[in-house]
Amino acid sequence: MTFNFYKQSENVRMLVIATIGMILSLLTYEIIYYLNPFSPKATISWTIAFIIGTARQHALHRYFTFLHKGSYFKSLYRAYIVDIGGLVFTTGLNWFLSEFLQVHHRFVWACCVAATALIGLVFLKKYIFKPVANAV
Repeated sequence: MTFNFYKQSENVRMLVIATIGMILSLLTYEIIYYLNPFSPKATISWTIAFIIGTARQHALHRYFTFLHKGSYFKSLYRAYIVDIGGLVFTTGLNWFLSEFLQVHHRFVWACCVAATALIGLVFLKKYIFKPVANAV
């Protein structure tokens, strides 16, 4: 018996791809944090990793979760439009937790990822990867 990922429900595929993306996001963040000589280190590292992660996660969801057939750049553009708000909010949250409250940067990363996931759940299917027939 072979496992066919695409036969799984969309919700299962979304959960698997979100988990893979979260692991890749942590690795990206840790590398950037390690190499980053600037302050505030955690906030700058988060911002750079977030921008990189938006494109990576968009591609993963496009090809594995939603099997989206519309324009790649149109859905990527919508992803960045949605993520601008998430980036502003989570960058502020990151700075507040890491610099003001002095919370450990990995816990702050986890809080920011959780906030990003909540924002993404609201907009992912309805706006970023809306069905081609309904796309404007």
